[in-house]
Amino acid sequence: MKKYTTLLLLIFPLLLQSQSSHLPLGNDAYHTMDRFEIKSGELMPAHTILKPFDRRDVANFAIKIDTSQTSIGKLDSLDMRYIFRDNNDWVANDIVKWEAGKEYVDKDSVFYRPVIIQEKGRNYYEESRKPFLKYFYRTPANLFEINQPHFKLKINPIFYARYGQETGDTSYVYLNRRGFSLRGSIDDVVWFHTNLYESQERFQQHVMGRIAQDSLPAVPGAGFYKDFQTDLWNTDGYDYLRGQGYIAARVSKHINAHFGHGRHFIGDGMRSLFLSDFANDYFYLKINTRVWKLHYQNLYAELISQHPQAGNRVLPKKYIASHHLSFNNILPNLNFGIYESVIFDRGNTFELQYLNPIIIYRTVEQALGSPDNVVTGMHFKYNFLKRFSLYGQAVFDEFMFSEVFGGNGWWGNKTGFQLGLKYIDMLGISHLDGQFEYNTVRPYTYTYDENPINYSHYNQPLAHPLGANFSEIIGKVRYQPIHPLVLQARVVYADFGTDNPGENVGSNIFANYLDRTIPEGSDDDEFGHQTGQGVSNQLLIGQLTASYQLRHNVYLDADYIYRNRASEDPALEYTRNYVGLSLRVNIAANTVDYWGR
Repeated sequence: MKKYTTLLLLIFPLLLQSQSSHLPLGNDAYHTMDRFEIKSGELMPAHTILKPFDRRDVANFAIKIDTSQTSIGKLDSLDMRYIFRDNNDWVANDIVKWEAGKEYVDKDSVFYRPVIIQEKGRNYYEESRKPFLKYFYRTPANLFEINQPHFKLKINPIFYARYGQETGDTSYVYLNRRGFSLRGSIDDVVWFHTNLYESQERFQQHVMGRIAQDSLPAVPGAGFYKDFQTDLWNTDGYDYLRGQGYIAARVSKHINAHFGHGRHFIGDGMRSLFLSDFANDYFYLKINTRVWKLHYQNLYAELISQHPQAGNRVLPKKYIASHHLSFNNILPNLNFGIYESVIFDRGNTFELQYLNPIIIYRTVEQALGSPDNVVTGMHFKYNFLKRFSLYGQAVFDEFMFSEVFGGNGWWGNKTGFQLGLKYIDMLGISHLDGQFEYNTVRPYTYTYDENPINYSHYNQPLAHPLGANFSEIIGKVRYQPIHPLVLQARVVYADFGTDNPGENVGSNIFANYLDRTIPEGSDDDEFGHQTGQGVSNQLLIGQLTASYQLRHNVYLDADYIYRNRASEDPALEYTRNYVGLSLRVNIAANTVDYWGR
């Protein structure tokens, strides 16, 4: 039965009709889509909590905004041009003829609106005026591109070089990443995407220490890794290979599927308490059903259980099944949704009962004898006044309603909450955008007993990177004075508790929750648990970033990062400053706030 199930999963997407490839997480278009949603006063048909977006949805919504009565300025128009260039799979496929005299001129860039050369609308497809060696960069976004009626292909390089120095460290922070991305379609029946890159990297000290000392080591966002040494920069680090790939297709007009290897993010905030993109990629099947105002997503994935350093053996597996239902415009500009997931271990075998796409997993889990880890949640997003977006999440790993309001600190109230606000064009200044967010997760949330079905993958949290037993405040201000330049200031403050040797105060999601530490002032381990218990720590992170887009998806970044950790344990205290420069091509910037804290 197992081999037939696997075969069905492999051939299922190939039997379907056309769909779209994903927009990579971290792409500039995600911020632009937020702005367009808020400014236009209408929600995207594709619900924004579910990421990554399909490129088709992004292009279609941008075209809708451009052809509507929504008032946009020249910087928004330049952002829109970026979207059309980056997603030209889904815009008209003829050469654009530029209309003289209708241009938006900035200090460092010029934007021309394309002529309406089609009777029923615009043509947004743009070709380069001077391709390189005739065949390369024939369009601004793609190194090599084929556009035939029954075959489309786009190939681009991936490159990320970072060099920096942190106080108190005699070695350099270093990143050397090379790879490629490829996407396309065949017969408008199957869409495919893959990217592959190799990295040699030395992180900041808080990450390097965690990797070297942890009994469950992991490189953030990666899987298998090796030690690395370079004489060029006189530094050590880690070498790892990452690859993502999937095929996408449409089952019907309202149902589509993606099948492959990658990551997902469920949330409207900077963090997610449901599912984040912090951990390594995983093998998955995702089915989206969009009809009327509803968006229903099923996600089935194979995860790696906690393990010591990998090498020359098959790692233990566990599995997750999740589904999410959201409702757009339940009231005008209000999105509301519910989430449920279950993680289980059947000795490298999938539990077939969780393949049911519409049942409540808790009922299945209880019918099986309640052996698995079920997490539920709800969320909302409300856009108002064409300037603001208020959003939030609530996650429930386990709780008893009578104890939630009992004030006794019952350990089983394993819950977390998020509340955030986005504010665009702050104080009336174009492209001065802010985002402010609060997250808190109670002790022992996402944990389990001796069974390794905690909420993790490849020794890394699947939700918030801090795990549990914390409160966090994040503020971010983003300013774009001219189109190629983005200035950003970010402040993170986290208050969290950690273990003394031999203790389990609920911050380590890999620890057995049956081995709970008796809270101070309590007679047993059942009650008296409070967020931040254990060794008290306060972490303050300040970051300033200037990012300049030299050409399409080619960025030069300069970063300054301040970290200060105060703690009841003096050995954990430090103050550090980091300064660095980066050059990246076709890849998003990455900063690791937490891993080793």
